[in-house]
Amino acid sequence: MDNERLLRDLGLTKYESSAYATLIKEGVTGAQELSRISGIPVGKIYEVLSNLNNMGLVEFQRSRPRKYRAIKPDVALDNLYARKEENTKSELESFKLKISELRDSFSDSNYPDHTEIKFWSTLIGEEDIVRSIKNTLDETEKEILHVKSMKVKEVMESKIKRHKDFNPDILLPPVTDEFIRAAKSGICIKMLLPADFFVIHLKDKYNQIQDTDVRKTIKENLEVRILECDYDFVVIDDNVVYIPIPDPLNPDGLLGEMKIFDKEYAEKLRKRYEELWARGKRTVLE
Repeated sequence: MDNERLLRDLGLTKYESSAYATLIKEGVTGAQELSRISGIPVGKIYEVLSNLNNMGLVEFQRSRPRKYRAIKPDVALDNLYARKEENTKSELESFKLKISELRDSFSDSNYPDHTEIKFWSTLIGEEDIVRSIKNTLDETEKEILHVKSMKVKEVMESKIKRHKDFNPDILLPPVTDEFIRAAKSGICIKMLLPADFFVIHLKDKYNQIQDTDVRKTIKENLEVRILECDYDFVVIDDNVVYIPIPDPLNPDGLLGEMKIFDKEYAEKLRKRYEELWARGKRTVLE
């Protein structure tokens, strides 16, 4: 295996990797000799050895001329890892401070009201949808109204293979986690489902929660009713709508979803949702 290539993968430069590998092979060596053997230019060799010493990979003898020795690989690699870990912690702390500063700078008071705009985006595949759901739930302020159609029930019950990017058994758990998290944070969520398949996932997640106060908050904010209908959409607050995109190549499948920012359209769907909600059969988490 190419040790020099692996060392470069760990962040060492070409010259640093070559110098360390050469010292491992040759043993105690002077800078000039190391330059000749490794092919590293004389003008670079002292800088390279200094860097390796700072990384904990090389030690030197204070003689004239100086002699250099490679630290035993097991120890040297542990030193390299510890250095990387420390640098990463420092970078994360710095990153966290900058995030805090930006949060203050991009405060809610400075963020314009975009509820009157009209905008749409398409989401293709499980990863895209789950990421968008997470981002949207993070931005949700008050309420989520969710209704799924009979087609979803048929897909689940018959285990029809949907579009290659959609597997209900894979998609449901992360979506369930996000809805539980939203309810926990105080978002009011109403769900109309054609069957109790999603309720089963919700109950499993809910029953894993030990904190009684958290369970109480979730129960207060998350309500599910059963209703067989042909509607399939999500309304978030008063201006965001999610609508499924059918797959033309698979009548029983989905290609993705469309996310729409349209206050007027969201209001129309909200009114329709209220009519459907009144017809739904109540269910409970426990």
